[in-house]
Amino acid sequence: MSVSDVREELLSLAHSWSDRMSMDDLIAERVTPLVGEGLLDVVALGKSSREMADAVESTWGRQVHRRLVVSEVEREGDGGDIVVGEHPVPGPGSARAGRALEEFLAAPTDASTTLFLVSGGASSLCVAPASPLTVEQLRDVWDATVAVGFDITRLNTLRAATSMISGGGVLRLVRTPRTVGVVLVDNALSGAPWVASGLTYDHRIEPGVLERLITEANLDGSPLAETLCQAAATRERWMTTPITTQVQNVVVAEPATLLELSAAVAVSRGYRVISMGSRVDGRVRDVTEEWRRALRDAESVEGPVCVLGVGEVLVDVTGSGLGGRCQEFAWSMMPVLEEMSRDAAFVALSSDGRDFVEGVAGAVVTGESLSRARALGIEWADVARRNDTYHGHQALGQLLPGSHTGWNLCDLYVALVP
Repeated sequence: MSVSDVREELLSLAHSWSDRMSMDDLIAERVTPLVGEGLLDVVALGKSSREMADAVESTWGRQVHRRLVVSEVEREGDGGDIVVGEHPVPGPGSARAGRALEEFLAAPTDASTTLFLVSGGASSLCVAPASPLTVEQLRDVWDATVAVGFDITRLNTLRAATSMISGGGVLRLVRTPRTVGVVLVDNALSGAPWVASGLTYDHRIEPGVLERLITEANLDGSPLAETLCQAAATRERWMTTPITTQVQNVVVAEPATLLELSAAVAVSRGYRVISMGSRVDGRVRDVTEEWRRALRDAESVEGPVCVLGVGEVLVDVTGSGLGGRCQEFAWSMMPVLEEMSRDAAFVALSSDGRDFVEGVAGAVVTGESLSRARALGIEWADVARRNDTYHGHQALGQLLPGSHTGWNLCDLYVALVP
């Protein structure tokens, strides 16, 4: 195989999982046992909200009484039941979505079940910060946590601790006798209970947790820290309100689903699979070292090898450049591939089709990438230091186009050693 052939084979494999997944089938299979004969109020929130809501309509359309969809994508012809919020940092649309959710649940209804369709991204797309915290201050919280490299679980815990709807707060607004939370998992670490900051799970934040998170975010002694503590107190008072609905939660798909489908395709194409698991997590430099060791093992294996993993790496943002998690990981893998004795290629691909930068899903690199960068006068370490991997990959033709996929199951990482 030539390097270009390896690259094309890699991209084909990395995209193959989407052809084997059906939202309609997953929703029907997992949710049918929980849906009764009565009317349904449908609330869909997150990056996959439209697709999940459409799947419910196709299966239980006659039972759907009302619906509210909170999405990151605005489309021509959207009706009044669709609200568009901002991601990854909440904005005015996110605040409108929060108010729309509260009003939707407060309105009288003939439905017997409220069906929450929850996917990643909902934490920023739909917000109701506890007083006196404002939506504008949520940007300051985001900036502080990104600067110190918060993982998604710590960030979601902080969000839940200061929200009127996250961490089960929304359950206190539900009027129907039953509530079903249908969760598409995008959290490689803590799973379904913390997707969308635990929207349909009744989380009580233990004493001292908020203070520890404030310290870890380097916010001690700041006005924002005081506001966060006051907001947490407001939320705690709200959480004493009893829940009057019976709640059940079900997972329809998770990162392991993405890993299993991709591994099956690799095996069918004759590759021996080395699995890095569905919880790939940690700082980019640490994860890169783990993959370096795995690829060294792959070199000793006779025949073609595919190294697979799913998760979300952490990026230490020290520069002012442009990039994303997948772009950073792929850039970090360039020296690893160059030092290998066998040709290899690596791709980091966001399952939702967006690696922070609009129109970019991730990046693909080969064993020739680093030498090509040198030939163009691109200093690999300088790009990494400035976190400007978008422009580095762009110059080398390594960016992968991306758009809304309707899925959100973390990021897929694949290395091929033919």
